[in-house]
Amino acid sequence: MHLFHIPRLTCGGCLGFVTRALQDIDQHVRIEANLLDRTVRVISHRFESALLRALRQAGFPAEPVLLPWG
Repeated sequence: MHLFHIPRLTCGGCLGFVTRALQDIDQHVRIEANLLDRTVRVISHRFESALLRALRQAGFPAEPVLLPWG
């Protein structure tokens, strides 16, 4: 699981673009979004670098958020 902060994630339309960008590289991806925090939780078998590249290429550059252990 990955958690990303996407500063440009401001509305449902943006979330649609983000979702399609990630589905283009992993058709089984699962995404949960929090528009208030501008974060997405992504469950995918793809490497984090591939997910970040797909988001950047879609115009939604993201930064990984470190998750606490435990």
